[in-house]
Amino acid sequence: MKYGIVISVSKTKFGPIVFKEDLDYNINKAASLGYDGIELAIRDPKDLKIENLNKLLVKNKLEIISIGTGQLYCEEGLSLSDPDINIRDETVKRIKKIIDIAKHFNASIIIGMVRGNIKDLGNYQSELQKAEIFIRDCLEELLSYSEKHSQKFLLEPANRYELNIFNRIDEVDSFLKRFRSNLDTKRIGVLADTFHMNIEESKITGTFRKYSNLIRHIHFADSNRCAPGYGHINFKSILRVLNSTNYKDFVSFEMLPKPSPDMAALIALKRIKKINDEI
Repeated sequence: MKYGIVISVSKTKFGPIVFKEDLDYNINKAASLGYDGIELAIRDPKDLKIENLNKLLVKNKLEIISIGTGQLYCEEGLSLSDPDINIRDETVKRIKKIIDIAKHFNASIIIGMVRGNIKDLGNYQSELQKAEIFIRDCLEELLSYSEKHSQKFLLEPANRYELNIFNRIDEVDSFLKRFRSNLDTKRIGVLADTFHMNIEESKITGTFRKYSNLIRHIHFADSNRCAPGYGHINFKSILRVLNSTNYKDFVSFEMLPKPSPDMAALIALKRIKKINDEI
């Protein structure tokens, strides 16, 4: 198992990111703490200089696991499900620019918060059907755009207090099965986040086992969104399942920077490695 941590390229109001802004410093810090890779959260692709980033990665023997797109929604209100076609088109345009960065590093694209929210809750089911069509159409365009690079996408279910489209992994599974004739589902997997799963899944370990073929990336954070060990999630039982299903991909930490960014990053990695060694 390999371990990564989320780094925001720029300042953001999204709280559960340990390292923000100073990319050079934070990449060096992640390497010094013993991480194998980083997950970038990007708002504006213009903030990133690929040549400089590549040098930092080579120097620190790190890889980019994936690139998050959530800041497009959190900071600017862009989403793939917005009823306004102009907003959807702008969202797709911005994600294409992120794809242009990701292709240099063979990094996956995360589709989480950027799905957006349904606002008309009085007609939720009918609005959900429309939203899923919008998301399908946007994903189809993004998959086509990235096809020559075999770019992969990760759909991340999120809890009901943050999003109301795809809260559980079975909902993503259903969406992919219903639209498999439109989407290259071989290039779409699930990002499973333990913080969200603790709220939405009836049994976290059971979900990890059932959808092991679909889960291609994992976020670890405890029930209070702090580092593992600060809440009540049983990470030992989760790691047992991941080992039994032969999960070999990355586990990244997307969590609150408490008690401090450096301590959160250090404690999270140390605790999970210790638990995994004991199994």
